[in-house]
Amino acid sequence: MPRHRPERRIPLAASTLVALSVFATCVEGQEPGRAELSGPITGGQRGTAFGALGGAALPAGYAESEWFLSGIASSYEKVGTWGLDGRWDAVPAGTEPFAIRLLIRRPIEASAFNGVVVVEWLNVTAQSEGAADYSQMAEELVREGYAWVGVGAQSVGVNAAGTGLKAWDPERYGALSHPGDRFSYDIFSLAARALRVTPESGHPLAGLRVGHLVATGRSQSAFRLVTYVNAIHPREGLFDGYFIHSRGANASGLTAEGMGADAERPIPPGARIRTDLDVPVFDLQTEGDMVALRSHLTRQPPGDQYRRWEIAGAAHAEVPRWIIEEPPPLSTGPGCALPVNAAPHDAIVKAGLRAFSRWVTAGQVPAQSPEIELGDPNAEDPIVRDEYGNALGGIRLPHLEAPTATLDGRRNSVAPPAPPGQNFCFLFGATEAFSADTLREMYPNREAFLTPYIAAVDALERDGYLLPPEAEAARRAAVDSTIGL
Repeated sequence: MPRHRPERRIPLAASTLVALSVFATCVEGQEPGRAELSGPITGGQRGTAFGALGGAALPAGYAESEWFLSGIASSYEKVGTWGLDGRWDAVPAGTEPFAIRLLIRRPIEASAFNGVVVVEWLNVTAQSEGAADYSQMAEELVREGYAWVGVGAQSVGVNAAGTGLKAWDPERYGALSHPGDRFSYDIFSLAARALRVTPESGHPLAGLRVGHLVATGRSQSAFRLVTYVNAIHPREGLFDGYFIHSRGANASGLTAEGMGADAERPIPPGARIRTDLDVPVFDLQTEGDMVALRSHLTRQPPGDQYRRWEIAGAAHAEVPRWIIEEPPPLSTGPGCALPVNAAPHDAIVKAGLRAFSRWVTAGQVPAQSPEIELGDPNAEDPIVRDEYGNALGGIRLPHLEAPTATLDGRRNSVAPPAPPGQNFCFLFGATEAFSADTLREMYPNREAFLTPYIAAVDALERDGYLLPPEAEAARRAAVDSTIGL
């Protein structure tokens, strides 16, 4: 069926309106799709964008704005059989109007911009739009001068009762509409196409010379990016690379909501990233992703356009520390039965972003990390562990080379009584600090602890798994600790 413009424009809470039309690529039997970028958005009952930093929380030298993207999006349907090799084909099916939002953080001065726009598929597992990758990448994004754009590609972020944008601020977001996640893939494409059009004025990236557009997604968003990479990128070719972070065994369905499987011809667990891509794919996984989400089933060898890093001792989510010692007490996170994982997962993510960006922009291909050692892949916990219960293999945080605790990604549980609403303790892993007696036996003096800990930090920095600021923070934390005193 032909694509048509929406019959109504989005009424903005602000008096300022700049509209930019963005045309999609032609598909056989259809007219080009079109999306309109409108903004910046202000006003509303709360007077701020959902998830905005604002004020002192906004990094120095950065501006933040919110824009709406509206138009006609396509759903897709599968062509042929979708197997584990990821070589999937899809064709457009029905079309529906949509209106979603983009949250933008960008350098104010063009001279501070490194030319790379990180486009994050906002995570909606908590029934609202969350910047799950930005939360771990922020320091590196600012240090290196990236622009960041969060795209509300999924339905629940707009429509969820009580937590979606329309419920959070009906005045600001009441005109938004999302026809369902089967349209999310084309919505993400239309957002990318909009960001590639950068006139001197009337655009959220105005004044910046965009050299590369890369996509990121963490957790549920990574599930959907796998499907996007394998089925949609070969058609559209809009991104210069993909950072897939903490995916599980399953890719998201083409027509299903959220992380669900398609009712017809579901994608099999363990699907790989296709090997015939023309852009880099960087796949970052934690030990916890392998245990709680079974992502070890997706492991594949490095290829011309594929690299994978595996972080031993890290969970899908965490409350990080460089040194595990008590006091202070370990965090139980969102009300978990056990203290949650404390590995600094985010430090490896920052290094991964830099390695990925240099791959995209300069062709510097990163190494494939050592693999976390596996035992029985069908076991509830497939990881091979040392005498302390810590994983073997993988990227070796200093927490594992000079251990003061057991750090794992095994499923945690909710502390009774269970709190109302959603709880994600099963993703937070656990930390079990060693007793004082054990620490004295292992580290009878400072040198016994500091030597292996700092050697591990030095090795990670040398191999590109830690950046200098995080490496220095780790060394400083070790020196400031009381281990071995």
